[in-house]
Amino acid sequence: MDVLTHLEEEHRKVEKMIAQLEQSRSADERSPILADLGDSLATHMAVEEERVYPIVEEALGSDKAREAQKEHDTSRDDVAAMVEQIGSETFAAALSKFKQGISHHVQEEEQEIFPQLRQKAPDEIAALGDAEDVEEEVKEEVGDL
Repeated sequence: MDVLTHLEEEHRKVEKMIAQLEQSRSADERSPILADLGDSLATHMAVEEERVYPIVEEALGSDKAREAQKEHDTSRDDVAAMVEQIGSETFAAALSKFKQGISHHVQEEEQEIFPQLRQKAPDEIAALGDAEDVEEEVKEEVGDL
């Protein structure tokens, strides 16, 4: 499976975790979901930042790559806020902020960036290889995520 298709599948998994968090009522319920979410996002973002965004910069321009990186940084901050507020009555607001940012980011990637990459840089995307192999390579390079 190519990297972009795999990233889109991971977007669906994150959306499911957000839905689970929206249904959760306690820190004990939220804790394992947030741990999975954090792990998934760390790997996902590392693959994009290390492999995909350099292609974005080359094919679509540095502004697009910078904007995507900024959105990742905001998502990391939002996850940290949810962890801090896991048992608080403010958790729902933190989750809502995270969901809004992620939804915007996913929509932009899937409706603008990925289609443009498939059109303008298909060879570069194909050269990345199998998505699972890319994940393993990035994990080894970046270390513990």
